[in-house]
Amino acid sequence: MNTYDLASKKVNLKKVASTHGGEWAGPCPACGGNDRFRVWPNANQGKGSYWCRSCDKSGDNIQFLIEFEGMDFKAACEYLDIEFTTKHRMDRQPQAANQKQPFQPVQHQRPDQLWQEKAEKFIAWAQLELGKNPDVMQWLSDRGINQEAAAAARLGWNPGENGKDIFRPRPAWGLPELKKENGKPRMLWIPQGLVIPYIIDGMIQRIRIRRPEGEPRYYVVPGSSMSIMILGIERRAFVIVESELDAISCAAATDLAGAVALGTLQGKPDVAAYAVLKDAIQILNALDYGDKGGGKIAAERAFEWWLENFPDKCDRWPVPKGKDPGEAVQQGIDLKSWIEAGLVPALTLGKSETGKVKSEKDSSPSRGEDKGGGENIPTQDTPELLKELYKLLRDNPGVKIINTPDRFTVLRNDRYVGGRINELVMKPGEVNDYLLSHPDEEINYKNLFYVQSSTFNVE
Repeated sequence: MNTYDLASKKVNLKKVASTHGGEWAGPCPACGGNDRFRVWPNANQGKGSYWCRSCDKSGDNIQFLIEFEGMDFKAACEYLDIEFTTKHRMDRQPQAANQKQPFQPVQHQRPDQLWQEKAEKFIAWAQLELGKNPDVMQWLSDRGINQEAAAAARLGWNPGENGKDIFRPRPAWGLPELKKENGKPRMLWIPQGLVIPYIIDGMIQRIRIRRPEGEPRYYVVPGSSMSIMILGIERRAFVIVESELDAISCAAATDLAGAVALGTLQGKPDVAAYAVLKDAIQILNALDYGDKGGGKIAAERAFEWWLENFPDKCDRWPVPKGKDPGEAVQQGIDLKSWIEAGLVPALTLGKSETGKVKSEKDSSPSRGEDKGGGENIPTQDTPELLKELYKLLRDNPGVKIINTPDRFTVLRNDRYVGGRINELVMKPGEVNDYLLSHPDEEINYKNLFYVQSSTFNVE
């Protein structure tokens, strides 16, 4: 029996494609769903293969019995009437825990020059076509991508040619020629649908197309790089999502966090994304939760990897409604509020609701005096920037400035603090000079001002 025979005894499968000898889809025996589980009966020399795009379980007929029937390897071989060999068993032994290798991110190659030239022309044309399609623009808006965000991401629409998908000779795009079984050249298929490019420093890396119907729903144009999409690369926090459309909507919602689209629940950052995330202050893991069933279980399992590799900065932050940011917007969730509510104070200090530094018009003291507990306050002659720093520190009492000969930084709960406080502390000028001359090794709002003879006239 091959994988199809075994799987069809547990779940209902339906044929969804004729490629690779046929492809069947149905619920996953482990995590449910509707069509996330895929089976290819003719793979592995007739043994078949399976893969769940949600929980990422995969293998051949032997692995199916081990995974879903609880058999050990020998029992699975006997059930399938396959000769058991020690060598075969050794090949399948999982790596011992103490031999676990550290994560090694993948380095993706950029597409060839000719491919990029063709891709640029196609994307520019698709952008114009999107502007002619108000229904698709409204659909994007309903998912949190307005016209400005769509233009920034260079989203487009491929209406096809004469109402049909586009086909081009593969060599015309710099791709190697492939032959069909009948000996005729295989064409490059560019289906109708929403065009989602990924561009780094002006160079097109990938074209993904979201088809309005049919399988696969998402199609990557051959020749594309599979680089992980990173938006807002200069930002200090990032939201981790599956789809590129969700990444676009999240990055457009706030300038306090960027977004990384993995493509699948089990996706991992590549070399570029890993480097950015390692330097980030915070990571909000918003991988698709699903409303019920295996989606939530799979998302929690996927989060374990993130917690292991980014233990001090990664937080689970699913959307409050729906399974992903796009659905959340459709159900009335404001992405800006949702994202910023999950950020540590280091990223939001000194920010008002408009994102600007709060003014000094409120109740800041104006006379130099001791408020008790050893706290000195600014006088009328204190420089405005130092007054601003005092107020920010007072509003965030957990923040402290480390001022030692071998370390000068800003921390909150021993975690690096960025934002306006860091800018005031680190930027060369009167505030920086004052702090470096401060006698204390830890500075907060209570001891920011100390008795000295200085131009600040602090009593």
